[in-house]
Amino acid sequence: MRIPTLVLAGVMMAASAAAQDVSWDYAKGTDFTRFKTYAWTAGNPLPDPLNHQRIVSAIEAQLAAKGFTKVDPAEHPDALVAYHAGFAKNFALNEFGSGWGGFHFGGTWTNRARVEEITVGGLIVDIVDAKADNIVWRGMASKDIDVHAKPGTRDKQVNRAVEKMFRHYPGVGEDS
Repeated sequence: MRIPTLVLAGVMMAASAAAQDVSWDYAKGTDFTRFKTYAWTAGNPLPDPLNHQRIVSAIEAQLAAKGFTKVDPAEHPDALVAYHAGFAKNFALNEFGSGWGGFHFGGTWTNRARVEEITVGGLIVDIVDAKADNIVWRGMASKDIDVHAKPGTRDKQVNRAVEKMFRHYPGVGEDS
């Protein structure tokens, strides 16, 4: 089960604000109470082992808080869980102008522009009904990333994003 790269890129580009942007979706009519066990399945994980482990740990903590138990895939879990993550580059143009008078009145004007590269991280968590083999819940988050952040800050950001996603599990949120 693979998520198209264009969808992941779209989620990352959709929210390039400084705060985390979190959304979710779910399959209406799904009885989420029947999902008690889960196993990991293939997604599009990060190749970086440190950040990969941060994401996995955050997801597993939220699943445990929702009453899930992790099992081996051979034990026929109720749900399969996958995450998809990636980064995109955006650019911000900061412009500053100053001066007095108009050009035709002998005044002066200065103008400066600065382009900044912004790294945007995107994370998608899918919960799949293992029997029906279809996605029943999806959480999505994106945020501008400080590439110079300390490990503790990275832990907090990942945990906060995943926790915000799972506030809306089992999919019955305000706009259901």
